[in-house]
Amino acid sequence: MVCQMELTSHLLTAAAFGTMKNSENELAEQLIEQTGDNTLTLMDKGYYSLGLLNGWSLAGEHRHWMIPLRKGAQYEELRKLGKGDHLVKLKTSPQARKSGRDWEMK
Repeated sequence: MVCQMELTSHLLTAAAFGTMKNSENELAEQLIEQTGDNTLTLMDKGYYSLGLLNGWSLAGEHRHWMIPLRKGAQYEELRKLGKGDHLVKLKTSPQARKSGRDWEMK
């Protein structure tokens, strides 16, 4: 089970259920269509999947996500936004680049 909640009220806005065979990322993908435009989704570091994150961004207008940076992640710092807060461009693995997708995200 994966749930999405509104941050200020803590009310659940969406949920996806599956079996033990379903990964949390697969379940999270089901929430993409239920997420509105002009939103910022805060994700746990367990959802670090370029396919999921890219799909989330491309599914609508102004759909943003924020996730803790994974240890060892390769990135280019584009701009410092504040103390401990940076806009970065993630570098992809050779495996991800071979998929033929455009993985550039900021």
